[in-house]
Amino acid sequence: MPERRVLLIVLDGLGYNRERLATLKEEAWANLPANLSSLLLTQAESVVTRDSGAVDLDPEKLAADALLPVAAENLPENSGFDDATARLRSLEALTAASAGTDVLENVAGVVQAQAVRLRYVPIAANAGHLADIRNSNLTIPTHASGRWAGFEDVDPPVQGNSDTGHQQISNLRLAPQLPLEITQSIDDGSFFRNPELAGVVSRAVADRRPLNFSYLLSGVGGADGRVHSAWNHLEAFLRLVFEVHNADPRLVHMQAILDGRDSPDTSSMTTQSGRGGGYIDRLEELLARYGAERSLAWVIGRNQAMDRDYREPNVRADYVSLTGGENATVRGFSELKRTLTRLHRNGVVDGDVPATAVLHGATYPARIGPGDAFVDLNFRADRQRAKIASLAGARNFLERESNSRGRNWTFEWMRTDLNLDICGLADYHPELGARYGVNAAFPNRPHRDNLLSLFPLFAPNDQYLLVGESVKELHMGYFIRGRREEPATSNCEVRNIVPSFGEQEGVVNDSDVYKVPPMRSAEITGALVEAMSARRYPLICANLAGADMLGHLLPRHFDAAVAAYEAVDVALARIVTVARDFGYHVVVTSDHGNVEDDTSSHSVNDVLTTVIAPRGRLIPARREVYQAKLFDVSWTIGRILGVEEDLKRHIASAGDTSIGGPDVGRPIVEPI
Repeated sequence: MPERRVLLIVLDGLGYNRERLATLKEEAWANLPANLSSLLLTQAESVVTRDSGAVDLDPEKLAADALLPVAAENLPENSGFDDATARLRSLEALTAASAGTDVLENVAGVVQAQAVRLRYVPIAANAGHLADIRNSNLTIPTHASGRWAGFEDVDPPVQGNSDTGHQQISNLRLAPQLPLEITQSIDDGSFFRNPELAGVVSRAVADRRPLNFSYLLSGVGGADGRVHSAWNHLEAFLRLVFEVHNADPRLVHMQAILDGRDSPDTSSMTTQSGRGGGYIDRLEELLARYGAERSLAWVIGRNQAMDRDYREPNVRADYVSLTGGENATVRGFSELKRTLTRLHRNGVVDGDVPATAVLHGATYPARIGPGDAFVDLNFRADRQRAKIASLAGARNFLERESNSRGRNWTFEWMRTDLNLDICGLADYHPELGARYGVNAAFPNRPHRDNLLSLFPLFAPNDQYLLVGESVKELHMGYFIRGRREEPATSNCEVRNIVPSFGEQEGVVNDSDVYKVPPMRSAEITGALVEAMSARRYPLICANLAGADMLGHLLPRHFDAAVAAYEAVDVALARIVTVARDFGYHVVVTSDHGNVEDDTSSHSVNDVLTTVIAPRGRLIPARREVYQAKLFDVSWTIGRILGVEEDLKRHIASAGDTSIGGPDVGRPIVEPI
C-alpha cells in the first residue's frame, strides 16, 4: 500500500437545511446596510463579467449566495456537475475580490445576527474555522437519509441516524437496514411465521403465561422517528398476538416508551403537520381494535428505558418499573393523557417522563414475574442492550460494559429468579443469545462490503484506529465495522473510547448534556493529535458527537447547541492543522442531519463531505450531478490509500462489474 494516510472525521448530526438557509439569505439581504449590499453587488457584477462560465448567473443571486459562510450550501439538490462547479468557482472569485476589505466581515455580522433570530445553530455559532475548511477544499453535498441510508423508499424520506450513517460511510455499497427487511417480511407474510417471534408468542399463549412487550412510540412516517422503531411493526405484532394466536388481552402487557428525541419532544400528545405524533391517541385506537386497551401497563421516557451509556440509575428505574412495581400510577388512558399534558406544561418532555404504571381497574401495577415472556419491538441494538441484559440477568455482561465506561454498578436491584422467555426484534448482542438465551427474530447480518472488514486484506501488516466517546461507543465499533462486534482479525484494530461525562458532572441521562456542551471533543482532539504525530496508522476514524447530542435538546437549549457547534469548530481547526503537518488526508463528513433544525429530532437534510489534502487542493471526480452518497466515502478513502483496485476486485467477486452504479459507491476525488 502506498505511504498515504487518511483521517476520517464523522461530525455526528451536522447537516444543513436548504429551505431555512434560503430564508436566512433573504432576511440577511434585506437587513444589509445599503452601502454593503451595493458594494457586494458591484463586486458580483464584476465577477460575472469576467467569468465566462458564469454568463447565466444573476449578479444579485451571486451576491446573496456570498452571504452564507459555506459556499457549497447554496447548491440546489442534485445540481448538474458543470453548473455546480461554475457556481462554486464564481463564489470563490467573489470572496477573493473582497479580500483585504471588511465587506465580508461586516456582512458576516449581519448574517449571524439573523441566524440567531431565526435560531439556525450552524451560522449562529462562531464557526469560521469549519467554514474556511469547507470553502478551501473539495466539498460536496451528500445524501444521508431515506433510500440512500438503506431505508424504505417513502415520502417524506426516513430521517437519517447515527446507526445507519456510520454503516453507510464505511460500506462500499448501499447497506440495507433491518427495518426494510422487517417491513418486507410483513408484506410477504413471513413475519407472522417467524420462528422466534411466533414461537415466544405461541408458548406464552399456550401456557397462559403473561406476554410482556416493549415498544418506542415513534415511526409512523419517514419524518417522525423510525430510528429505533416503526409503527407498522407494532401493528403487525398486535395482529400476530391477537389475530393469529388469539391471545387473551388480560395477559398481554405493553410498556410504551415515549420518544421526544427522534420525534418532536411532546409527540406523545401533540401532532405536527406531516410529522405524525399524537402517539397516545394512536395507541389507544390501535389497542381498541382488539379490545386490548387495558394491555397498556407501563409508560416511561426513553432516557431511562433506553440508556446506552450504562448509567445504573436509568437501567434500574426501567427494570424495577417492570419487575418491582416502583412506579407512579394513573388510571386508564384518560388520566394518563391528563398527566402527560400537565408534565409537558411544566417543561417535562417525553424522553424524561418518569416510570408510570397504567391501572385499568386493578389495585396494583402489573409486574413481570418468573417465567414470563418478553418481546422487545425496537430494532436498533445500541439502546436495547442494557435493558435486555438486565431482564436476562446478564450481570457479567453489564459489569464489563459499565466498568469500561468508568461506572461501578451495585446490582442490588437485580433479581435472579426471572428466567424470562425473551425475544428481540433484532440481535442486540451475540453474547445475550449465546450465554443468556435471548432470541432474535431478525438477526443482524454483517455487511460483506465493509471497508474495515476488508482492511486486513489490503493492509495485512497495518492497523487502523477508532476514536470516540462512550456515548457513541458502538458507532466507532459495531456500526462502522458493518454490524460486527469484533474487528475482522485480532490485531488489525486499535480503539480509544473516552468515557463520556456522567453522574459526577451532573449528566444522569442524555437530557443533561447541555451542562457540558463540548462533551469530550478536547480529549478526542488530543487523542487524534497524538496518534497522527506517531504516524503509526494509515487509517484513523473518529466521531465528534456534540452537534447530535445537543441537537436533540433543541429548541430548549439553543445556546448549549451553539456552544457544542463551536467546540466542534475549535476541534477541527486543531485536528486539520496537525493532519496536514503529518501528511494525513482528511475526510470530514456527517452521519445525518440534526442540529440545523430547531427541533429535537434528526432530519432528512443533506450533509457535506469535505476532502482535504496535506498540500494543494483535490479535484472533484466528474459525475452526472454534484452530489455524493455516504457510501462514496469508503471509495474515496480507498482511492487516497491507493487500494481502489483491491476494492474493485472485491466488488467484482460479488458479480458487480459496474462500479458507481446507483447502489455501489465511487470516489469523490480524482486520482491522486
